[in-house]
Amino acid sequence: MNHTKTRIPSGVILSALLFCVLFPHILFSEDIRISASVDKNQLTLEDSIEYSVTVHDVRNPSKPKLAPLPDFQVRSIGTQSSTQIFNSDMRTSITHKYMLIPKNTGQFIIGSAILNLSGTVYKSNSITVTVKTPEPRKSNKNKNVYTETSISKMDPYVNEQLVYTFKLFRRLEARNLNLNRPYDESLFRKENMGKAKRYSKIINGISYDVEEISMALFPLKVGKAIIPPSMLELDLIFRTQGNRQGDPFARFFNDPFFGGTTQSVHKVLTTKQIDLNIRRLPEEGKPYKFKNLVGRFSISAELGKTSLELGDTTTLTVTVSGTGNILDVTLDSHDFQGGFKVYPDQPTFKQTIHGNQIGGEKTFKFALVPYSAGDKTIPPITLSYFDPEKSKYNTISTNRIPLKVKPGTKDDKLNLVQPKPESSQRNGSSVSILARDILPIHTQLKDFESMAFNNTDRVIYIIGIVTPILIYIFASGYIRYNHRIKDDISYSRRQQAHNIAKKKLNQLSSSDTEPKDFVRALSQIIREYIGNKLNLQGTAFTSIEVEKKLTENYFEQKKIIAVRKLLEKCESMQYTPVSISKNSQLIDESVDLLNELEKQV
Repeated sequence: MNHTKTRIPSGVILSALLFCVLFPHILFSEDIRISASVDKNQLTLEDSIEYSVTVHDVRNPSKPKLAPLPDFQVRSIGTQSSTQIFNSDMRTSITHKYMLIPKNTGQFIIGSAILNLSGTVYKSNSITVTVKTPEPRKSNKNKNVYTETSISKMDPYVNEQLVYTFKLFRRLEARNLNLNRPYDESLFRKENMGKAKRYSKIINGISYDVEEISMALFPLKVGKAIIPPSMLELDLIFRTQGNRQGDPFARFFNDPFFGGTTQSVHKVLTTKQIDLNIRRLPEEGKPYKFKNLVGRFSISAELGKTSLELGDTTTLTVTVSGTGNILDVTLDSHDFQGGFKVYPDQPTFKQTIHGNQIGGEKTFKFALVPYSAGDKTIPPITLSYFDPEKSKYNTISTNRIPLKVKPGTKDDKLNLVQPKPESSQRNGSSVSILARDILPIHTQLKDFESMAFNNTDRVIYIIGIVTPILIYIFASGYIRYNHRIKDDISYSRRQQAHNIAKKKLNQLSSSDTEPKDFVRALSQIIREYIGNKLNLQGTAFTSIEVEKKLTENYFEQKKIIAVRKLLEKCESMQYTPVSISKNSQLIDESVDLLNELEKQV
């Protein structure tokens, strides 16, 4: 009996394997589908939804694409895979989980998630959810968790320090805390006030664990200002214990050390916005050299050596301390430059917290080299500031410091050292050769003929002579420029203003910002450029003030009007109630305007 064997061609086997690799879902699945579900479809603004998208009967599928969800914050919280076997039939599924945090109230439809497999599109079911406002309560009595915010003053002066405090009250264990305290950088400057404080407090007979964190805000503009609501996300941990009354070990295993049964609930707590009225500093009594300092300050000065020789140096240390916008303190060294050569050092700052106020100590150091000998005096250094508590200006100054400069006592003489005469040669001594010249000895007349340079040699020699001189000139100029940039802050601001503004405009042009934020940032860049060019402190000045400052510095009237119109255009677009679109023409207009201003200065 003959048995014939049928051989399968290797090409067929290879094609089958390749098909299995490229299209596994067709070979191993008969019921490909995608489904979506939520853990709840009714919630409040304080809650969140766990949204799950499950892909069934596909091995290693791509991630489904979610429908647009503009009314929710979407966060991925991981994936889950499952494999089940029923009567030798294997079923697989992969679940992608998301956390949806509602932004608004109302009824919303979560659209279908989409999965594309080799050109075939699969869609999940859509889900309708309802978001309601949390039930209003007369007080926070008996709440497990709630938040509060406060501000130290509702109608501060511009540049006055405000303390914005956020408090979390909780009766349960909380994990994964994420606090967002937004603020408008064009309206406020922020300074952190250290780590959060933790303490316990009894309210209406109920004990709460309180976490308190504060930050200092310095208003930059006069008028109405808003501190947006703060948002805190956290997971509340509820611990439950099973009913083990008949179990003698129930009390032992229900001890918190063993964990017990826990349930995590995600909460989103939002505070109310705070409306402020920022007041302008009064004009009455404003000192001539006032530099927008608001707070309470003191100043002192100390001299390293009060007696020195001419040509020696001493160090003047000036310390400004207090509470307020102390980072904005600047000192002018022109008051004592008449009799000294002054070399200012970079100031140092040490932050401190005084009660609920942020403050610190800013130290300035100046190296002084006297021009002449005699009795000198370091004149008082004055500092003007506005005290918001008393609503008046104050001017403080250091004491006069006497200094005695003695004539130089060092006498540097040039000492000539002559060689001793050689002793006379001994009688009968012969002449000996001590050394030979390394250069060749010329014995022919033609060796002494003059050599003529051709044009190429002449050019090479001229370049060799001129090049080191030019390198020295450029190097010395570059070094002097760097020293001046480092030592003269006002000169550094003027020189770098245009480059800084151009760099920020390029970044703004390529950024994906909201239109109103775009216009606000553009206006801020123009103001910073003008402030740096004119050596002004801060950027919280209006278009009218900009026009006045440019006029005082003899800018062309045509350019002044162009700057004012551009700033007014930005302000009108920023505060218009209708929606606007990002306009690239504003960037080009700003670049051209800065180039024109740079030509004059």
